[in-house]
Amino acid sequence: MAEGQGRTPAGQGSAREAPIDLATLCFLNPPQNRVQERVRQGQIDALVRMIPMTILVNVAAAIVLAISLWSHLPNLQVLLWSGLITGVSAARLIRFARLRRNPEYARAKPPTIRTIMWPIGGLTLLWMLPAFLWFDHVSPAAQVALILILFGMASGASVTMSTVPPAALLFVAMVAISSLIAMLKLEQSSALFLTPIYTGLLTYAILWNVRHFAGHLAATLELEEKGELINLLREFDASGSEWLWELAPNLTVAHLSDGLAAAIGERPQDLIGRPIIDLLDPDHSVSAVSAGMRNILDSLRSSRSFRDLAIPAKGGRAWWLLSGKPQFDAAGRLTCWRGVGSDITLSRLTGHDSITAARHDPMTGLANRLLVRELLEEALIRGRPMGGGCALMLVDLDRFKLVNDTLGHEVGDELLCEVARRLERIAPAHQVGRLGGDEFALVLTGATDRETLSNLAEAVIVVLSAPYRISGAELNIGATIGIAIAPLDGITQEGLTRSADLALYSAKKAGRGSFLFFEGAMAEEAAANRALESDLRSALKLGELSLAYQPIVHARSHEVIAREALLRWTHPVRGEVAPDLFVPVIEDAGLIGQVGNWVLREACREAAGWVDGARVAVNVSSAQLAAGPALVGHVIHALAASGLEARRLELEVTESIFLAGDATTRTTLDQLRAVGVRLVLDDFGMGYSSYACLTNGEFNTLKIDRSFTVAAAAPGRPAERAIVESILTLARGLDLDVTAEGIETGEQAALMVALGCGQLQGFLFGRPEIPFDAHTAVEPPFGTIPKRRPTIRAA
Repeated sequence: MAEGQGRTPAGQGSAREAPIDLATLCFLNPPQNRVQERVRQGQIDALVRMIPMTILVNVAAAIVLAISLWSHLPNLQVLLWSGLITGVSAARLIRFARLRRNPEYARAKPPTIRTIMWPIGGLTLLWMLPAFLWFDHVSPAAQVALILILFGMASGASVTMSTVPPAALLFVAMVAISSLIAMLKLEQSSALFLTPIYTGLLTYAILWNVRHFAGHLAATLELEEKGELINLLREFDASGSEWLWELAPNLTVAHLSDGLAAAIGERPQDLIGRPIIDLLDPDHSVSAVSAGMRNILDSLRSSRSFRDLAIPAKGGRAWWLLSGKPQFDAAGRLTCWRGVGSDITLSRLTGHDSITAARHDPMTGLANRLLVRELLEEALIRGRPMGGGCALMLVDLDRFKLVNDTLGHEVGDELLCEVARRLERIAPAHQVGRLGGDEFALVLTGATDRETLSNLAEAVIVVLSAPYRISGAELNIGATIGIAIAPLDGITQEGLTRSADLALYSAKKAGRGSFLFFEGAMAEEAAANRALESDLRSALKLGELSLAYQPIVHARSHEVIAREALLRWTHPVRGEVAPDLFVPVIEDAGLIGQVGNWVLREACREAAGWVDGARVAVNVSSAQLAAGPALVGHVIHALAASGLEARRLELEVTESIFLAGDATTRTTLDQLRAVGVRLVLDDFGMGYSSYACLTNGEFNTLKIDRSFTVAAAAPGRPAERAIVESILTLARGLDLDVTAEGIETGEQAALMVALGCGQLQGFLFGRPEIPFDAHTAVEPPFGTIPKRRPTIRAA
């Protein structure tokens, strides 16, 4: 089929809206060879179902004949003959039971004409023996009984074995021969004449029965197959699919409609028996790029159904939508694959049907994640012979969440639509899509050198950072971009997308409003972080995390008034892992709540045993604060479980919690103060520095970041000293305590005391560690640094 052949014109409906074509209707008549195969199997199954009855008849007839012969022949011969009849019958019965009760045995050793003929042939020979060996040695009454039993067995065989003519005819022929021999020995010419007539009638009955049985079964199977195909269409919601196809269990083509054959470009009869993999992906270039193709091939190999999987065809110039389902027999054996398909080359990009809708973002009208993936696969396949020719640019909006939170989602949606229009204007030659939320993508083809892509990325940032007028409000956002180029950064859409994601993540860390190209070091860092995260999850289960405590002293008396709980990790292989390495991993992995709650409980438990009554300071993340009442509940539970007074617990937060202006954060802080705990604003001066939060009386203490305290004591740094003085003046006016961090020398400590700082913390007064004795702790004198001791391990 040429590209688009057999489809309705764009804008006039899609393949899903069209009725099934003539080729599809013809396909509903199953091929005769498949029907004949199923009829043959039905004949065998019918004979197998009759095995218990035939065994019963054989054993009963053998017993009757043995009784008739018992007084005329050596008993050992009669017993041996009847025992053989019983043994063969028992073997057939055991096999029948295994076929019915053991599906694995039935699949491994299914009944066939050959396996059926051997036991039936054996029984036939056993029934011929009395006529050949013993007929002359028994009484006339026994001779009559033998002839009647033989004719009765032949009559029964014409009924019980008629579904498999070779077996029935063999049994009748052997019995007829035995009867003729008996008649010849009796010298009954009239009876001898009747034997062939009777045998001919039985033969006719067998052939008549099998012909009607097979015809009825074939008609039933054809109706069942048509019903299965109709159900298949209904199941896949594919009443308008253009093609139907069927595969043999070995994944070769068993049958397919003319439309699919034309789409492949060959005659249907030339495709029968060929592997489907070779037809869908002749040179294996598509499966190397297309996730849809790999999903179909994996499903076929593992006998799993698949539905509505789009794959590129004809070197990316066409797109097919395929669905398929494996068919199994009663024993669980795979009998075939059946499925439907359509050419969606045009409708996936234009039109108004479900295929188009499934591939476009309903709000912006841009390509959605599914279509972006397909467009990227298409670009990779077309560029594969030349070794490149495409790139992926991921665009993440800066400060969009603030717009959503402050002005509402309706304004946010309008802003996204305007962003989409700007992207389409600045990159008209490329495909623009929205992946979800505030993340967009550009699939770039043609010139993909770094200079061209850098110019485009800079232009995108400039255009998207220009002010927006939405609902009477002027909005300002920005954009951060990650770029990956094929084939250097990936030869599949998954690989290229992963590389662009890593580049975007690195650009965000480096500073928003910028762009970065993917570099190999980004993947190495990501792999290291994944390994660290895996180890960290194990550490949580094994109790490898612990807490160390660093003293906070009174500036003049050097008395310990508080200790800050700091998280530590001793890895069995890595050794001591630096907090600045694993704490960001905890946050990125979403474990901060779990770890933070453990730290809170453990710190309160430890502090409850300190006889010096020092407070314990615990850092709380913005993620924990966002939990609202949950954090308050954890604090109350930790205090109650440990018996620690609320006034002895300090919770340290950073200024970044006020960036979003979240009302939940302030409510949570008010609730914590109501519990009685002290609140500390950490790293003051390094971030948002909201003076409004200080005037609301939410905090008890400010902590001056170590960068200011160290710089203020250095010669020639008047600016930093002025900042420290202003912070101290502000704190005195608001009646707040102040802690200076990072004190490592006596000169720094003396300066902070001279400037009026009330509390000091730093290596000068002790490194993070366990107090000498948890119950009778006495801090070392001013200026000495205690030796390192093991940290407390998690429970």
